[in-house]
Amino acid sequence: MINLLIGQRGMGKTKDMIKNANLAVKSAKGHIVFIDESNESILEIKHDIRYINISEYPIGSSNEFIAYIYGLLGMDNDIEKIYLDGVLNVYIMTPEEICGWLDKIKVISDNRKVDFEISISINGDIPDCFSPYL
Repeated sequence: MINLLIGQRGMGKTKDMIKNANLAVKSAKGHIVFIDESNESILEIKHDIRYINISEYPIGSSNEFIAYIYGLLGMDNDIEKIYLDGVLNVYIMTPEEICGWLDKIKVISDNRKVDFEISISINGDIPDCFSPYL
């Protein structure tokens, strides 16, 4: 399953995502991973959640980021939820590119039974491909 949190910058998507992750850890049977673009939220995340600052890794594109996700899942088969906050701020993509990227995330989610919650800052119209994930 993929759940998108969409809105403009500063609308509280990160706070909502942190709250969701901290609640999820209480009932999780597997591991939870929170991937962010900085260490800004690290103190707000419960210590049972693996926090990753993606900017510390030399990932240069959205495709390399997909490979990174596969690597995480290859090393830990017990990951059940992955929260991606601000990651798309690092890998700037057009709405069409985001749609293709979401297709790849869906394949990972379906094949590995991992739930994703992804925040996306967007101004203007929301692409049609986002609809199944809202």
